[in-house]
Amino acid sequence: MNKRWPLHPKPNDNQLLCDWIKDLAKVYEISYPNFCKRVLMLTSDEISDLRTSVPERVLTILANATGIAIDELEGRDLNSRYREWKKEYEEMAARENPEIICL
Repeated sequence: MNKRWPLHPKPNDNQLLCDWIKDLAKVYEISYPNFCKRVLMLTSDEISDLRTSVPERVLTILANATGIAIDELEGRDLNSRYREWKKEYEEMAARENPEIICL
């Protein structure tokens, strides 16, 4: 059974997960790289990629430790945000000018 962390501020509405993880590391007075390696079990390459993609196991660790649902943590990386913005743009473009096809 996983134990919940005593301190776990929620991420801000539009905060990327990597930035929230940095906030968590500060709360626990540990460096961001060490927090990622020791708590989230990430490799150096995965730490470097956190801004653009978050491994599923990290979401699970964070959800279990903080009590925040995985669906609230998902989509907080740049790749997910880009796909969301692109979809919104394409929907808006299709409504405003239906003869334009977005790729």
